[in-house]
Amino acid sequence: MKLCMMTCMMDGYSPREIVETAVKCRMSAIDWISTHQTDPKVLKKLCDDAGLPIAAHTMIKTKFIERRPDYLDDFKASLEDCLTLGAPVLMLPPFARENQASLADDRKAYIEYYVQAYELAKDAGVTLTLESTGFGNSPITTAAEVLEVLQAVPGLKLTFDYGNVATADDPDAAYCRLHDYIVHFHLKDWHFSDQPQPDGWLARNGRYVGGRLMGTGDLDLVGFWAKVSEEHRQLPVNLESIDYTGKMTPAESMVYLADQWRDR
Repeated sequence: MKLCMMTCMMDGYSPREIVETAVKCRMSAIDWISTHQTDPKVLKKLCDDAGLPIAAHTMIKTKFIERRPDYLDDFKASLEDCLTLGAPVLMLPPFARENQASLADDRKAYIEYYVQAYELAKDAGVTLTLESTGFGNSPITTAAEVLEVLQAVPGLKLTFDYGNVATADDPDAAYCRLHDYIVHFHLKDWHFSDQPQPDGWLARNGRYVGGRLMGTGDLDLVGFWAKVSEEHRQLPVNLESIDYTGKMTPAESMVYLADQWRDR
């Protein structure tokens, strides 16, 4: 497995410490989730000095979510960050907008956004992706919802998040339906319950969901990866997981997970 550091899982660590952990874990690449309030030139140099390729940049900005008319400025800024990083992929996650009228209304708005963003990314030579998001108000989660957007924006690609899809759909069936669009993977684990969980939320499948260290939750991640096509096994895989019990630090969690998954 081509392990990729998902930097948001290293909350509280400096960019240098994040890169050092990725190298210690013998990861193949890194995905900068936001720029950690750091000049992307600095992030690129840290990675270059460590011999760590940058596989992707994920933008975390809020103007579109806040329904501000200048939302495209956020995307342009993130695209510039992506180019500075030298990342071939830029992911724009479709979180619910404020004062959401309906899931369908948000999807329509995101389609319009992705049409604009895709043209800018294409002109810059960057692959633009979306992902399924896994909250109760997430407008793009199921395979059908993802396909609605992908088919409306030819050329847009997918970062396939197995765990997020599982909050509203059969993730194995979704993988098969979405196979041809996938260019990057996220793996995480959940515990589903009929009762509220601390730090959890009510998912779209009608059950409460809470994060778990990969391999200790309810998802069959090993079984899923065994079904992944040979071409997809060459793609970067973000380990979107930590030890939520706090027994291991995020850095220790990454070392543990890398040891568990590196040779799969």
